[in-house]
Amino acid sequence: MRYSTIFFMTMAAVSSSYLHAGLSLTDAVDEAIQNDNWNRSNHYQEQATRAEALASGQLPDPKLRLALANLPLDSFDLQQENMTQLQFGVSQQFPRGDSLSLREQRFNRMADQNRFQRWERRARLKRDISLAWLALHQTEEQLQKLQQKSHLFTELVTISRANFRSGTIRRYELIDAELQLTRLQERIVLLQQQRAQQRAQLSQWVDPKQLAEALPLTFTLPVIQRSQTTQSEREKAILLHPQVKILQQEIEVRQKGIELAEQAYKPGFKLDANYGYRGDHPKGQERSDFFSVALTMDLPLFTEKRQDARRNAAIQKREAGREMRLLKIRELQSGMQAALATKKGVEQRLSIYNQRYLQQLSAKRQSAMHAYAANDARFTDVASAAISELENQLQRIVLVHEQAKAQLQINYFLAGIDPALTTDQVQSAKEVRP
Repeated sequence: MRYSTIFFMTMAAVSSSYLHAGLSLTDAVDEAIQNDNWNRSNHYQEQATRAEALASGQLPDPKLRLALANLPLDSFDLQQENMTQLQFGVSQQFPRGDSLSLREQRFNRMADQNRFQRWERRARLKRDISLAWLALHQTEEQLQKLQQKSHLFTELVTISRANFRSGTIRRYELIDAELQLTRLQERIVLLQQQRAQQRAQLSQWVDPKQLAEALPLTFTLPVIQRSQTTQSEREKAILLHPQVKILQQEIEVRQKGIELAEQAYKPGFKLDANYGYRGDHPKGQERSDFFSVALTMDLPLFTEKRQDARRNAAIQKREAGREMRLLKIRELQSGMQAALATKKGVEQRLSIYNQRYLQQLSAKRQSAMHAYAANDARFTDVASAAISELENQLQRIVLVHEQAKAQLQINYFLAGIDPALTTDQVQSAKEVRP
């Protein structure tokens, strides 16, 4: 029994030192953000939209016209008739009102959305990767705890075998002790399987080689200071959330759509200039060439079923965007309140565990072990005390990580004031690769 105890204590010490290596939470988040292909794709999309904005703000290409007019079919002689001409013409279309400028502004507003989309993407990556990292860390810490406590159940089996040989306990109590050890080993295998799955999930964002080692024992979770202030301050921070910014930008895009629809009430123009060349008369008489200029204007006189309808549609789209923005604000505020309530509840439960609760369970288990070794207690009492202590130690690990996860959710809702997210890293050399 003494040697088995020393062995498991040595394994626990090795496991503890092993946990000091590996990928930290901050490094996992930084690596995922810097190597995010979506961010780079979104940056290229922004550049494409801005190029489209520049193109949409230019006048249409002029049109060149070349014609042979009034050619006599009886002789095909260019000099026979006075009206036979070789015509050269140029025409230029001028769109209605400020349509060109408004189209360019509208596309630029659409391109501005990409910056807020990358902002929101960084906030979501920071939250999701941190949650995945914490889930893996929780599994590894629980696995370490089970490995540390394996010697207790091994000792119970050793004591039970000794008591069974001495005839002080029955066969089923020895079998029960061996079953408890088997269940513990099965839980260890299950956690090892869960750890492998969680590492595979994290490998989507970080180098799998960094996940080969166990995670550090401790982790640092940044707390945005404004999350600790008043409710009104948190509500103001929600208004700066990138999701709200995206919807606000969409409203501006739709507002430009209204202004663009209003240009349809203004006339459009087309300018045509033509030069007609005439050959000399067959008798040598010189003929004068022709030059003509025309201005064509379309008049929006019947607007009820076209211009009015399109303008009303644009207005309705803008109002729908405003409602979506208000809905998103309420959704984020509700999520913030839920995360704050979760964190408060977990902190209250953790305070119970930290105020001698686990110490009392340990003392109870030790007393039961001593009594059982002295054949003064039943095995069920010892097993119940040992399992209760272990389950509550595992539960405390869960609560510590649940507290961190709640803080991560709060940080996500305050992404608009998170200094680590407000810088658009996509424009750096790391973000845009050749």
